[in-house]
Amino acid sequence: MDKDVKEQWLTALRSGEYKQCIGELKNPGGEHCCLGVLLQSQGWKTTPYHKDNADYTYYMSPQGDINNEECELSENTRSEFGLTRPQEVHLMSLNDDKGWSFKLISKWIEDHL
Repeated sequence: MDKDVKEQWLTALRSGEYKQCIGELKNPGGEHCCLGVLLQSQGWKTTPYHKDNADYTYYMSPQGDINNEECELSENTRSEFGLTRPQEVHLMSLNDDKGWSFKLISKWIEDHL
């Protein structure tokens, strides 16, 4: 993972600016999972959309790339940030299944990525 991207992500996770959610990159209430914070820290903007009677958000990079997955990163997005699918799955598990705080997740990122 690019050192600058990692540092910006860690700073954002530790900032207290983001409220945490599970199961979505960003929910309609404005809360993020740790991967949603990664996108936000890199200047990706959100656009809400409605599908199947539910509200979702997709992300667009400053270059116009779209990540239209609701709860994970697309393969192209992962590659851009230098994350592998196993790393992403582990981060999703820490955030969604184990209920780790952004502070704990940031320590794992610092030590392992």
